[in-house]
Amino acid sequence: MTQLNQKGVRDMVQHGLRTGMAWFMVWTYTAMAPFGWAFFACLCFLWRKDPHLRAVRLQRVQTRAYRFMHSWLRWSGITNFDHRRPIGGLPDGPSVVIANHPTLMDITSITAVVGSGCTIIKPAMFNRRLLHGLLVGAGHIEGPGADVLSIGRILEDAVDRLQQGFTIIVFPEGTRSRGSKLLPFGRTPFEIACRAGVPLVSMTVQCDPVYLSKEVPVLRPPHPVPELRLGVLAIDYPRSEGLGSRELRKKVEARYHAWIEKPAKASVSSP
Repeated sequence: MTQLNQKGVRDMVQHGLRTGMAWFMVWTYTAMAPFGWAFFACLCFLWRKDPHLRAVRLQRVQTRAYRFMHSWLRWSGITNFDHRRPIGGLPDGPSVVIANHPTLMDITSITAVVGSGCTIIKPAMFNRRLLHGLLVGAGHIEGPGADVLSIGRILEDAVDRLQQGFTIIVFPEGTRSRGSKLLPFGRTPFEIACRAGVPLVSMTVQCDPVYLSKEVPVLRPPHPVPELRLGVLAIDYPRSEGLGSRELRKKVEARYHAWIEKPAKASVSSP
């Protein structure tokens, strides 16, 4: 058997093992989910007297859970992402963090690095009976619905969270992108940053090979092991730059398109 054939067999065996591990991970997390929900619900109830402190504590629990999850995925060979690797440029204090959205791991990886963050969640998920109380307790925000006035409520809630010292994490595309092309950016995160007068942090997400995208489901992990990388593309200060939300969105969206075309030159990725 030639060296090339040996490598092909070895790759096929490793891929098969990782696929089996992916199935095992899914079943394990499914079995553990009720216990995790019960633990989170108990904490939410016990800390109910001080909503702000409850949100702070629950976000810490959530962050630790995400870090453990990514460490487990890395140890098992499903994905390679190390939240402990430093990412330079992140500002101190409240900010609005945005990012491109290629995979399902984006929110968990960003939260694991940033440390905590309130997110805007689609109403269909936010209002699920078993999740609603927990999401409210952790300080997350219900996304826009059919009522156009809901945008005003989202802006008020987000600015309030920032004034309380929280970070807001938003994907301006609104959903996962397909392939390497970005979807049009919504205006909401830019309006939040302008109203609150906080920095807008543009982060980059790269996954090579792509995994947990709309085209690659969880039970079909690619080979070799997908490596997830985060970076800081730029930080904008709307108040000092004198930018409105429309101008800021246009500027940032153009910057992301330039990065997508030449990621190696435009992004500042983690080592």
